[in-house]
Amino acid sequence: MRPSLALLSLAIIAAPLAAQDDPLFERRWESLLAGGYEPLTIPVDWYDPVAEVEGAPTPVVATTPAVAGIAPTALEAAASWAEAQNSTALLVARDGKLVFERYWQGTGRDTRFNPQSMSKTVLALLMGIAIERGEVGSVGDPVSDYVSEWKGEPRGAITLRQMLHMASGLEQGDAGYGYKVTPDNPVVRHSLGSDYTKLPLSLEPVGAPGESFDYNNNVNQLLGIVLERASGRDYEALLSERLWQPLGLADAAMPLDREGGMVITSCCILSRPVDWLRIGQLFVDGGRYEGAQVVPEDWIEAMLEPSPAYRGYGYQVWVGNQQVGGERPPRVPLVPWQSEAFAPPRVVLLHGHGGQRVYAMPDKGLVIVRAARDWPQGWDDALLPNVIWRGTAEEKPE
Repeated sequence: MRPSLALLSLAIIAAPLAAQDDPLFERRWESLLAGGYEPLTIPVDWYDPVAEVEGAPTPVVATTPAVAGIAPTALEAAASWAEAQNSTALLVARDGKLVFERYWQGTGRDTRFNPQSMSKTVLALLMGIAIERGEVGSVGDPVSDYVSEWKGEPRGAITLRQMLHMASGLEQGDAGYGYKVTPDNPVVRHSLGSDYTKLPLSLEPVGAPGESFDYNNNVNQLLGIVLERASGRDYEALLSERLWQPLGLADAAMPLDREGGMVITSCCILSRPVDWLRIGQLFVDGGRYEGAQVVPEDWIEAMLEPSPAYRGYGYQVWVGNQQVGGERPPRVPLVPWQSEAFAPPRVVLLHGHGGQRVYAMPDKGLVIVRAARDWPQGWDDALLPNVIWRGTAEEKPE
């Protein structure tokens, strides 16, 4: 499983550029080298151009730990650990109301961050809305119904369900370079280049669809292409009109491959951490917000059904326990690692590079958001949800 540049963590290889035909790639590559950045440390204002995602911000409703029935000692313990893990933000909500909010490293409520691959879950939410509207038939549709370039080919028979489950059987498209951040890696050239459609549309089969879980950023981009073609709308417009505005979120932005081109869908909705509380709340409230059905309830349920290829994954979202126990992996692994099983019976996990996290725990109406722009010291995906869960009363005080 090899992530794209939005997930790469190894040092950038400052290889000389070969002859290129993409000035935008050259500019971005040189800027990346000059800044000494790797994907986690790229500032949010580095991306250029970006597509604006218009919001319709409504006030954040807050309550106290006492009213919410959450022990202040649990909140402070979670915050102490989060701060030690190089976090920039930690937020906790219960039943849609903000209970705890703390920022570090000079950030605040209106500071945007990069949620990285948590953006994939947002794409899956949009897919459910598109199916409800009749723009997309069903998850059983072959991708060739929307990607005409693949009609009559074996890869055209891959279903949207298999793609949503990260079990498409398609190659990574890295030409064997794997994690190396070098201009010779096609995945790096894609992520910094001027066409976010070329590489995804070129992917070839390497296995049987539906059999193996293989986390693939370019498969998510293919799903973004499907949404654009099925709806006839730009992805950022769908995001604004169908999620960002109905949820009352603040304006956001997404990196574009070029002016007038396509946004990257597998990562990088540049936004406020506090707004991700309401995205997480969709998994608590069955897709509803303020009494309105924003995402179909049956789609939320379908998203959380474990994939046959890997039971810890649904439709572009992680579900339930992941790797439990054993030696702690370095940094934050692709498949989440936990020192112990989750205390809550149900945990929905939005997972972004570097430990960007949303934990939704429907049984107590809890949502936790954690943001960062540097690597943690020793990440444990059980800690925040278990500390908050164990410090929360079964029922809120009267």
